[in-house]
Amino acid sequence: MPKVLHIGPCDSPGGMANVMRILTEHPPEGWEAELLSSHVEGSPWAKWRAYRRARAALAKLLNDANRRPDIVHLHTAADWSWWRKRRFAQMAHKAGVPNIVHIHSGQFDTWLGAPESRRSRAMSTDLLKFESFTVVLNEYWKLELESRIGKVQIINNPVSPMIQAMDTRRDSSHLLLLGRNDPVKGHEFAIKVCQQVRKSIPNLRVTMSGIQHSPHDWISCVGWVDESEKLRLLQTATLLLVPSEFEGQPLVVLEALTCGLQVLASDRIFSVPQSVVQVPFQDMDEWVINVQDMLETPKPSSILRKQADSFSIENTSKKWLNHYSSLLVEHE
Repeated sequence: MPKVLHIGPCDSPGGMANVMRILTEHPPEGWEAELLSSHVEGSPWAKWRAYRRARAALAKLLNDANRRPDIVHLHTAADWSWWRKRRFAQMAHKAGVPNIVHIHSGQFDTWLGAPESRRSRAMSTDLLKFESFTVVLNEYWKLELESRIGKVQIINNPVSPMIQAMDTRRDSSHLLLLGRNDPVKGHEFAIKVCQQVRKSIPNLRVTMSGIQHSPHDWISCVGWVDESEKLRLLQTATLLLVPSEFEGQPLVVLEALTCGLQVLASDRIFSVPQSVVQVPFQDMDEWVINVQDMLETPKPSSILRKQADSFSIENTSKKWLNHYSSLLVEHE
């Protein structure tokens, strides 16, 4: 049975790690999958050591006839994430193993710069040299990146089969923000929006992951939530807020729709399903108005769930099966 090795930040908090785990737990039919962590939370020195350990582990696997992967599947963000994955692509290519460069970052175009920039030229050259199969998350990123780094294919993020809707009554006026504690996720802006909304909806309450403390008793700060708690929140909240400055393809949006939870998102997030309401980034008035409207007149959950069907792991696995199989044929 052929085997794919996923390399990336699988032990770190975030959507990329979640995608890696879903793909590994549910590989395409007839395939096996393994994870190799290349990142840890902590100091630059800790990150460097994790990267070095991953390099050593990959070298051993590539030289072990019994454990050697048939495909190396790299998961990368921009900047140093790519420079680290570049080395893994080089190692796989040198060993004669096909490699996939799976781009997750919503900031990759900004980091690369113009098509003629040094970074764009360098990455394009590397992808050709290492015969990498490059994957992006949606049509927007294909249009943005293909002129910079060469041919790419689209395969969307998958939703775990564990994410399911429940036919239970949702909480009243319960807003949800799920994301790491990072300025790009928009926690501070979301709190300001909610303060304004509470003037007309005083029973409004908010649950936020990523942060541990808030001066407001109507905000529940839950730090980092596990998968079971996240699912409970998606099944019971009234509205998910995604005020991010940028995203690749936020998995939590797809999970929310799968659970029948309506989503209000920044217009800096591209190619989301049509049922997601998008408003200008950090436009306070627009955010307040839309939160109020969506709480007062929620969308039918059946419509939201239907738009999430194409992101199921079953559909995504079929796409990966086609691409994994074609890569093996090309390298015969």
